[in-house]
Amino acid sequence: MRIRFKPWARPELEASKFYIDNPESYKCKWQELFNNNNPIHLELGCGKGGFISKISVKNPDINYIAIDLVDAMLGLAKRKVEEEYNQNNKEINNIYLTRYDIERIANIFGRDDKIERIYINFCNPWPRGKHHGGDERVVGIGRHVEFRTLDHHRTVS
Repeated sequence: MRIRFKPWARPELEASKFYIDNPESYKCKWQELFNNNNPIHLELGCGKGGFISKISVKNPDINYIAIDLVDAMLGLAKRKVEEEYNQNNKEINNIYLTRYDIERIANIFGRDDKIERIYINFCNPWPRGKHHGGDERVVGIGRHVEFRTLDHHRTVS
């Protein structure tokens, strides 16, 4: 998704208590950061935070880490998390946002981190109408993947 530059995003993220600017320093130490033994769930490509903000506020006994590459997206996600927690009168203590390229994810998570679940909510980065079908963009032509959404099971070959 293309998003315009948000000059406020970086300063807001840096001031946030649930934003991690240096995720490499937490490799094999994420559980210590949360200061509990709750399971850790990870969202790759959190975008504007619509999914992670709702699921994290409903599950206070699960720790969440949301990753995106774009400061503007993370800034919007931060605001969405704050909004959800405020609406539910809850303290933000089970989620961290971080900016990182997920192609290098092995640099920030190790075996000791024990990530229990990973969420990848596929988006369509292409302009609408130009690409009909388009499921091959997920895995490449000639490859196979199975995934489930909330409403059905689908196989793409």
